[in-house]
Amino acid sequence: MVKYLLVNAYVFLAFLSIAQTKNKDVVITASGSGTSQELAKQTALRNAIEQAFGAFISSKTEIFNDEIVADQMSSVSSGNVKSYEVLNESQLPNGTWASTLRVIVSVDKLTTFVEAKGITIEIKGGLFALNIKQQLLNEQGEINAITEMFGVLHEVMQTAFDYTIQSGDPKSLDAESKNWEIPLTITATANKNMDFCANYFIKTLSAISLTQAEVETYKSLNKAVFKLEVKPEKVWEETKVFFLRKKYSMDVISSLFSNMEFYTRLFTIQSGIDEKNGEGKGNVNPLFENSLRYYQGFKNSIIISFPTPLQTIGTFVLNDKKTLNQIEQITGYSVKPRGVVSPFRFGGYVIFEKDGHGLVAAIYDLDSRMDWNSAVKAGEEFVSNGYNDWRLPTKDEINLMNNKAFLSQCYYWSSTIESENREISEEKDSDSESNETEFEEQKEESNQLKSTVYMLNRCWNGEPISYYPKNRACSVRVIRSY
Repeated sequence: MVKYLLVNAYVFLAFLSIAQTKNKDVVITASGSGTSQELAKQTALRNAIEQAFGAFISSKTEIFNDEIVADQMSSVSSGNVKSYEVLNESQLPNGTWASTLRVIVSVDKLTTFVEAKGITIEIKGGLFALNIKQQLLNEQGEINAITEMFGVLHEVMQTAFDYTIQSGDPKSLDAESKNWEIPLTITATANKNMDFCANYFIKTLSAISLTQAEVETYKSLNKAVFKLEVKPEKVWEETKVFFLRKKYSMDVISSLFSNMEFYTRLFTIQSGIDEKNGEGKGNVNPLFENSLRYYQGFKNSIIISFPTPLQTIGTFVLNDKKTLNQIEQITGYSVKPRGVVSPFRFGGYVIFEKDGHGLVAAIYDLDSRMDWNSAVKAGEEFVSNGYNDWRLPTKDEINLMNNKAFLSQCYYWSSTIESENREISEEKDSDSESNETEFEEQKEESNQLKSTVYMLNRCWNGEPISYYPKNRACSVRVIRSY
């Protein structure tokens, strides 16, 4: 069984869905993971306690570095956790567990517990008056939840397809019949891991989605709400509707489903004399619709349709060129899945790794309409999943991303500067004002070309376009090294 790495099983999300009571209790929806149901549940309880502590008692959460104290704080017997309800328990394909709980935490008991340990605390003011602050905590919790969900699904999706191959009759490429091509068709169909992806996706969103009352509150505060629909597998079932708080969530979800060509191309063709990975002209069914228009009062809505097992998602066609001598050695064509080739680690997609070092691509585009200087600045200021050392990729690094089909737009900025060798006559008539003006214009145009960057046009089979002015608007996907 392929192992799916969860991003830091013990540092998981804690998502606040806070209800205030006169006894200073808060209701927190928290998630955790572990090697067993009990460990996953305990991790969720611990995250709920830590989130309540940091939000309402003190920002000094170093106390949770002590495993013994942290476990005592999150135990039901301590009184800090008044009760909890299991919202979701899922076993992942690698055998580990993920749990989502609705936890009632007593802030009074938690404060008393910490003081009894001799720890100096600073009670934060306005304990239950700051509804806006609670909303911000909810929004950060949503970001954590969506990121963790993405990490799990990105790896499972890489094993969610089975493949079949069909070969046609060889066709001669020359009059001497020395060179031939054999038409091949590879079909990708969803397997049972796709069911896991659909269920995990829906359960995660069910736990973090805004309620209808919260939607109305957001609207009254003039805050954006983003609508996401999941179409059912059966026509008679109801469409599931979710409301999210952050555009980040929509960007990440869109990015996940934009990677379908990458996920479906994870196959190896074997002929008995050589192997080819994921080649062929592809036709992949899209699984989502992304509308930038207002849809039923909501902007940037997304509609998602998960495929069912055995449903065909993609077909890939290629002509395998062989000599007559090679054809005589072919034992027959077969196709097999490659498994997980891009783990989710260090803040994003791992696109290259060697000797413990590698490159990580951000999980979504920063923008699709940004000039080069703004792109450089955006990369330097970008913070994602706790990492702040992102940058624009070089042209070769963009090719790495493009080869893995992680890029969904046509034009992407790189950090590589290209200059065109253009000769400008240094001779000019000093007595001619128009000639001097023309010379300066030529010189300025040359300087601009020398300041252009290499961009990848994925829509033209990855062919590069050089000498693009920096003031043009293009997409931005940043990377980091580790």
